[in-house]
Amino acid sequence: MGCSRPLIFSFSSHKEEKEKLPHKKGSKGGSHPLPPPRDLDFSPSDEVAGHNLTGSRDSLVAAAPPGRSEQNRLSPQHPSFSMARVRGFLFCAKITEMTSFWDNLPQPFFILAPMEAVTDVVFRHVVKKAAAPDVFFTEFANATGWVHAGDKAIAGRLVKNDDEHPLVAQIWGGEPGDMEQFAAHCAQLGFDGIDINMGCPAKSAIKSGGAALIRRPDVAVAAIAAAKTAGLPVSVKTRLGYTYIDEWREWLSTLLAQNLANLTIHLRTKKEMSKVPAHYELIDDIVKLRDEIAPQTLLTINGDIRDRAHGEELFRAHPGLNGIMIGRGVFSDPFCFRASRVVPQKKFGQLYVGPELFSDGTRETNRKSAPTEETKIAVVDHKQELIKLLNYHLDLFDHYRPTLGRPFETLKRFFKIYIRGFDGAKELRDQLMNTKNTDEVRQLINSN
Repeated sequence: MGCSRPLIFSFSSHKEEKEKLPHKKGSKGGSHPLPPPRDLDFSPSDEVAGHNLTGSRDSLVAAAPPGRSEQNRLSPQHPSFSMARVRGFLFCAKITEMTSFWDNLPQPFFILAPMEAVTDVVFRHVVKKAAAPDVFFTEFANATGWVHAGDKAIAGRLVKNDDEHPLVAQIWGGEPGDMEQFAAHCAQLGFDGIDINMGCPAKSAIKSGGAALIRRPDVAVAAIAAAKTAGLPVSVKTRLGYTYIDEWREWLSTLLAQNLANLTIHLRTKKEMSKVPAHYELIDDIVKLRDEIAPQTLLTINGDIRDRAHGEELFRAHPGLNGIMIGRGVFSDPFCFRASRVVPQKKFGQLYVGPELFSDGTRETNRKSAPTEETKIAVVDHKQELIKLLNYHLDLFDHYRPTLGRPFETLKRFFKIYIRGFDGAKELRDQLMNTKNTDEVRQLINSN
């Protein structure tokens, strides 16, 4: 499906205001050069292109929070809040046809889902090294927290490197005025787009934002309008509904009417969390709704998608889809965005061969196979590739640790990504969970 260029609301006065924003030294956001990787023996095609391997943390540049005056604050709790003011955004806006990175993506395009305490600048580069998706999202960054307390409130969630394009800042909150200011900050930092999270089911998020906005459509509309003032393409990630599946039509209709660049739908409700299978049966109806209301808006699905091959299957089965977002799949296979790959796995003492191992292109998942020489070699090669990738992760973690300030213990959640699918993996994982620093991890994994 071809897509027209999205319409983005921009304000002639906003650029002038943004240029006046002061800069703050030592801010934890903006660009941050990468360290040289160890000799990982990746093929030239897998090497990260465009890395700036020089410089230091002093190259970080970020803007300080702009002044938070009450007259600029668009909050549902504030007496001045009204949908009339939201409509004022639209009436006063200069509607400009703009191209953005969304217009130039392949079909289908693939996105690494935003995951809290996972998709920081370190892990994004690990995935990029393994097999890059077409678009990256940041972790969730709270707009109100930043407006009140500055960068310390978002704990490095907007730290990025110059080679990360396109990179979308995912923001959340329940006060559109704060969203307006935070979106301007993200634009100043050089992000390629803004994505508003309207689907996160976490208790901390639904107090004011995340999936709570499904029940507050007026605030959701206001937040989108406010974010558009930054001049970046605005997208939304959401769920089918809050409690009931049949909420989807009304809720998605509201979002589609806002002229979004992209709408990502996690095909479950907030109540369902991830406890039930994603509702693929609704995809065609959602595509039809999008075509009726906003054919220019790209449509992306999320939920239970294992890898690129699985995403391409869904794309072919449901014409009109544009994008595929993969989240938890990357924990089962960090190479999940590869067009072709070998992913052998051991289960219950029997060798199961990944779907891309067979030359005929058939997708025979979980097929039992005798451990032939070919599969034995595949297991060994896969183990070596995983260990190399973990070494790269360790190097990046050490490099960014002074900036991100994240303790070593946070690294342990990633071990299960790399230490799996080969003999002795469980025992090695248990040993790694007792390590105290990255040097101990390197010693263990490189001696096995």
